[in-house]
Amino acid sequence: MRQYIVCIEVTFMDDRDITPNSVLFNFGLEGKKYLVTGASSGIGQATAIAISKLGGKVVLNGRNKERLRQTLSQMDGEGHYMMPFDLINLDDIGEFVDTCIKTDGKKFDGMVYSAGISQDKPLRAETIESLHKIMTINFFAYVTLLKAISSRKAMNNGSSIVAVSSGAAGSPDKSQLGYGTSKAALDTASGVAAHELVSKRIRVNTVRPGMVDTAMTKEFFAKTPVDELNARYQLGIIHPEDIAQSIIFFLSDLSSKITGQTVYISGGNYGNGLNFLKQ
Repeated sequence: MRQYIVCIEVTFMDDRDITPNSVLFNFGLEGKKYLVTGASSGIGQATAIAISKLGGKVVLNGRNKERLRQTLSQMDGEGHYMMPFDLINLDDIGEFVDTCIKTDGKKFDGMVYSAGISQDKPLRAETIESLHKIMTINFFAYVTLLKAISSRKAMNNGSSIVAVSSGAAGSPDKSQLGYGTSKAALDTASGVAAHELVSKRIRVNTVRPGMVDTAMTKEFFAKTPVDELNARYQLGIIHPEDIAQSIIFFLSDLSSKITGQTVYISGGNYGNGLNFLKQ
């Protein structure tokens, strides 16, 4: 298993002779069970792989079995398994969670909600039907799954839940009414859940990435001039692995006292959204 060693130099303001100390941080994921939705690609896939490299066991959720197999083939260790299921079927989410528990007889120690759809539609063209579709996956399914998995029969005390939001929740661009609203709703629901689940020491946090270089946005990044991207993303283009690292932090014991927080992963782009439709 891969280990991470962080060297910390300790300096005291007196005459004691202290040398630098090496501290081995324990992420605390080894042997624990995590549900990762949207694990067939992008952020969900990168997160599932990262959890496996730290010894965690992952239940891979998504709709496409073949792409879930591709994720599974890149993971370290054993004990992972696929659980294909379309989260749009809200009424069956409780049964889905029960099946995940019965499969190996173990409760969850955490969840990463990375399932979601993007939708760019001008206000004049927006409809209640399209809004309902995006809210179903990005918000309703999350809340339904959150309720089911945080029950005592499904999740251990001391667990961690991380939901993937979006920079559009705080700084929406044009044509992001449905997407931005659904992600803002996800953030609010996570904050409420953090308050309600803290008695069980279950932490709930969200990460808000700027636009991430995935299969869905690859054409946009290919067409956007490099100098424009560099000016907006001064720390570099955001990749799924970048988001996975932040998610790992929130799942790990390193964030054991953090809950109810939303972290914007900007790449140096301070809230100035890139217009996905302008090309």
